[in-house]
Amino acid sequence: MRGKRLWLVIVSVSCSFAQRTEPEVYSPLGKAYFARPDPTGVIAKADKALADGGEKADLVLAAARARDQFLRFADSIPIYTRGMQAFPEDVRFPRFRGHRLISIRRFDAALVDLKTAAELAPASFDVAYHLGLAYYLRADYNHAAREYNRCLALGDKPKPEFLRGMPEGWRSCYALDADSRVALTDWAYRALRRAGKHAEAKQLLERINESMPVKENTSYLRALLFYKGARSEEQTLATPHNDNALATVGYGIAVFHRLEGRADRACELLQRIVNEENWSAFGLIGAETDLARGLCAPVKK
Repeated sequence: MRGKRLWLVIVSVSCSFAQRTEPEVYSPLGKAYFARPDPTGVIAKADKALADGGEKADLVLAAARARDQFLRFADSIPIYTRGMQAFPEDVRFPRFRGHRLISIRRFDAALVDLKTAAELAPASFDVAYHLGLAYYLRADYNHAAREYNRCLALGDKPKPEFLRGMPEGWRSCYALDADSRVALTDWAYRALRRAGKHAEAKQLLERINESMPVKENTSYLRALLFYKGARSEEQTLATPHNDNALATVGYGIAVFHRLEGRADRACELLQRIVNEENWSAFGLIGAETDLARGLCAPVKK
């Protein structure tokens, strides 16, 4: 019966969404953001698999993540919540719900979930990455840097045979690959600079170089090379590789300019980023959060 009850909840959520026209979230700047259509029925397929297969953790997770693909977070978050209730020891549910709470700009609630996830799987790269981000977006830069550096510190150590709470296939903080390292390093650099720890931030750049075998996170690498002075701003902003490239690279450059006293250029980039389409990109969320906190407000005389 428990599986049937969960399925009824999901059916109710799915049906109600078909008629819903309101935004998924309003940004801190008052902008309305909407979900995307699901033209090929990805969500329906995931729901059918759950209905046929019963309340299994993998199927519940798949139903929630199918909705995430189309930015339907008002639907996916309740399913993650049910998963947390049904499978309290499964780190995947607080990890993904925490991520999606960040997506809808509920940073305090995200922090609670991601702390829970960190207790369940303390060596998880993905948990550390998102936990650090939740701290950062709350302007708690010291705790953000501490979390990123905790994971980075494990990166040169071999991966133990057993890691508590880690699902199969998840990346760990141990034996970090280049993609994971540059992602952590970029956010750690920003957090340290904003915490006033400029010397520590500069030390992080010592391990960054053009020859790093980065496959996916090229935006983070380009931003780090810019901080290091190895690339110009023009080179860094040129040729974006994916939909999030401007948000990722541009936000890093904007933060750098602001800290170096070039407020006008920083604000120009922040305004450009918040006009992008992919409203779940972390760089865009960071940009609008900074603007909402008055980072570019005129100074009163």
